Amino acid sequence: MKLKAILFDFDGTLVYSIDMLVEIFGELLAERNLPKVDPAKIRKLIGEPLPEIFRKIAPISDADFLEKRFREIEFERNNADEIELVTETVSTLEFLKSHNLRIGIVSTKRVAVVEKLARELGIWDFFEIVVGRDLITKPKPDPEPILFGCRKLGIKPQEILFVGDSLLDLKSAKAAGATFFGVLTGVCDRAEFKKNRADYIFSHIGELVNLIRELQN
Repeated sequence: MKLKAILFDFDGTLVYSIDMLVEIFGELLAERNLPKVDPAKIRKLIGEPLPEIFRKIAPISDADFLEKRFREIEFERNNADEIELVTETVSTLEFLKSHNLRIGIVSTKRVAVVEKLARELGIWDFFEIVVGRDLITKPKPDPEPILFGCRKLGIKPQEILFVGDSLLDLKSAKAAGATFFGVLTGVCDRAEFKKNRADYIFSHIGELVNLIRELQN
């Protein structure tokens, strides 16, 4: 594989944000006097479209309203006081840049939400492109977000490594024809990744460094 770029998922891959997202779902259920849901169940759904998550966890008819309310709370809490970078994120991004690899983000968040937090955490300038939910029609696990990013970079899916923390990420990468690097800092565990045939499985993105060295030799 002639590797030209690395595309990253955001939540659970570059930043430790999954717990906060689960908390927001719990807060909204409480606001609407809806039954509590096991946080572990919600955690497994993170990354799916918000209306779909709400429909799966509660008997509701106003998923679109709850999505809007979720995004309001998320934007308020989407800051460096509540969310921190995953282990070795900065050093890994510096390494990738130094090896002439192009870097982008493919997220189910809107671009503005990703940008706000990435700027606060000091990593925004590393990324050449950001593909958000507001730029595409079909979110992950559809391949569209990754294919969109590849078109923006002018490269083939077979020339990228996609890094993510969920089965949605894995399925999107596989459908796009990209190699998948699974990390255990988000919603998926090693057994799930292995069962679904992730190409690589590592604890966190810092372990990309040794893999890149191997691939480029």
